[in-house]
Amino acid sequence: MAAGPSRSNGGEDVEDLLKKLKLSEEEREGVVLAKEERSNLPEVKWMAVARVLTGKGFSDESLKRTMLAAWNTAREVTFRPIGKNLFVVQALCLGDWKRITEDGPWLFRDCALMMEHYDGASPNPPIPNRVQVWIQIHRIPPLFRTEAILKQLAAKVGEVVKVEARVFSFGNGEFHRARIWLDAARPLMRFVTLSPEGFESMALQVKFEKMPKYCSYCGLMGHVDLECGSGEFAEEELQYGSWMLAPMETWHPDTPRVRGGFVFDKEGNRGARGQTDRGGRSTSRGRHAGGGRGMHGDSRGRGSEPVWREKDGQQQNNGARKRTSDDAGLEPAKANELTDTATSPLKKVNEDAAGGLERPIVQRQLYLEGPKEHDGQLMEVPPPPPQYVAPKDMKRQRRSATSSANGKALANKTAGSLGEHRRDQ
Repeated sequence: MAAGPSRSNGGEDVEDLLKKLKLSEEEREGVVLAKEERSNLPEVKWMAVARVLTGKGFSDESLKRTMLAAWNTAREVTFRPIGKNLFVVQALCLGDWKRITEDGPWLFRDCALMMEHYDGASPNPPIPNRVQVWIQIHRIPPLFRTEAILKQLAAKVGEVVKVEARVFSFGNGEFHRARIWLDAARPLMRFVTLSPEGFESMALQVKFEKMPKYCSYCGLMGHVDLECGSGEFAEEELQYGSWMLAPMETWHPDTPRVRGGFVFDKEGNRGARGQTDRGGRSTSRGRHAGGGRGMHGDSRGRGSEPVWREKDGQQQNNGARKRTSDDAGLEPAKANELTDTATSPLKKVNEDAAGGLERPIVQRQLYLEGPKEHDGQLMEVPPPPPQYVAPKDMKRQRRSATSSANGKALANKTAGSLGEHRRDQ
């Protein structure tokens, strides 16, 4: 873990400037801080330096948005760039800090976000160069399943954080799990050898949980084999592969799952999230398939046809876009059954298609006003639609009609009573 270079505004290293320049006595005279003053300084809490394990460029804002969404923190987290591919991250509560530093590894575009604690006491922060991951050591004989032996085996892979003495069963085998730091400058370990005295040496397979992308040729994290040197390697030269990855269902319960997940094809080859043909070489050769976004790659990683064009060709081949009966392969008799014989007031009837059929009753009832002449031709126009009446107006009309009927009935009743009274007199 080296200290990072301090750069001036011009981009030149401060260390290089100090080697070239001669400082004056006033510049050399420093500000001395006593131990009492240092003890009274506020403690810098929950701060780390972060770096993405990649040689490619990316947007700082995109990294910030992606990580804040993945961390889902309870309080605000500051994300400040201090150099190219170098950031200072600081949390405001212990819960967010433990999630950021202990629940990884965190991936950005399939590359690891490496982090190192920073106490803020040096102008040159440490440069992160390791990734904390869970590993699985498979098929350890029951006699040697002690915590001490597990730590020795895990130490062959990386710096041990902790081990789990509990044995886990999955499929046809058993494994033990350990949390370690992987050195980014060191190739991945595929096997560890256990050689007890008086027993035969045994090679134990190591599998990795939630790993960033790595090279199938050199075994280093941060790139794939197509980006390693010339990218042209024979099949036997590729000594690393997707068989080193543990299935997601066997991951540690606290490990954040990858949204969308890595996709494995039928042969067990690993692709990028949501697709099996990005970030490597042909799956037919046991490696990643190339081609980039929206492209299907060939055996050398070059893109061919865009996805949308390929899907368009599939639709044309499966009959989804067939326009005529000839394209659909229908017989003439069945094609006649599909002939358009529907009519409307504004659509001229196809006499050949209609075949002299009688005009429908509904259509005859539409011609209430009779034919009208337009430019010397008779046109049959349907009647206008009924006028819209609002519900309030309809209620008002019903009330007025009811009132009028009640008034007439009352008048008739009164007139009849007067006539009967006169006859009685």
